[in-house]
Amino acid sequence: MTGLSVKVESMADAAHPEPRRHHYVPRCWLAGFTDTGEKEGRLFVTDFKRRNQWGAVPGTAGFIRDFYRLEGEHVDDPVLAEKSLSQIEDAIAPLLRSMDRDKRGPTKEELESVLYFIAIQWSRVPAFRPFVLSLFDKISYEKISEMLESPESLRRALADAGMDPDAPGAEYRRMKRFHDDKAYKLTAPTDWYVLEAFKAVENILPGLKKRYWATLISPSGGFIASDNPVILDGKKGEIVGFENAEVISFAVSRHVALWGTLKPEKRPFINRKFIASVNTLSLLYAEEQVFSHVLDFCWLDENRKYQTDWTLFSKDKY
Repeated sequence: MTGLSVKVESMADAAHPEPRRHHYVPRCWLAGFTDTGEKEGRLFVTDFKRRNQWGAVPGTAGFIRDFYRLEGEHVDDPVLAEKSLSQIEDAIAPLLRSMDRDKRGPTKEELESVLYFIAIQWSRVPAFRPFVLSLFDKISYEKISEMLESPESLRRALADAGMDPDAPGAEYRRMKRFHDDKAYKLTAPTDWYVLEAFKAVENILPGLKKRYWATLISPSGGFIASDNPVILDGKKGEIVGFENAEVISFAVSRHVALWGTLKPEKRPFINRKFIASVNTLSLLYAEEQVFSHVLDFCWLDENRKYQTDWTLFSKDKY
């Protein structure tokens, strides 16, 4: 585990009320996209689902009420996950602030902590939950299909699971028809999503560490943030993951972004058009919202023309 590992007491402190605003993008990170670089600074939220734009501060942006709240009779502290994430944020906040203030990349010693933070950011956002559930659904469907290849394979599978193959409801034709019709839908509690999120961090962290990381600096502070901030870009038509993505990019702040490649590459020439191209990736990968210190942030349209009017953007055009 990295230097950002934390230990959280399991019992809630009765003297303090439960936090209800659970930030899926941390306030300490959003602070880097404000006009001042501080948590009290101002930023703008651009919401493409609502087709609206408004001013905010980091504390009032990027959260969902009770998003990480754990349920169940065996849960001692319903906000244990939120507390764990808060302590990780407290640990990384000084480094994020230093990188933004000094307009620099992480040192070799700091990089591991930044990569751990990036991994956490990929798995804690709303976009992760439908992704991991659909993946589990696909794997489950394939395994059940194998189990239902024949009446004999079903009986073996039920026996291996310690279930009675002759029990009511285990009739082969009925189960096969139910499965083939996909007459069911998987759901999962918050506890499962939280567990999968932390498991995902440990799975993807080695791949992040193997990459060659470059620091991109925008002296004017032109980078934007999004509600799905870890961007995996690769060849068109391919399923892109952490192992094969040609580039993984992450905006640390409006002044600093990290650019991870599979092999050493020449550092991109950073001008306004390049910054706009990075922002376009943020727009394309965003679930619903992006965050910026100005209303008229830059991006490139489908013809690679420089734009500053967000109302002209649509994913369908790309």
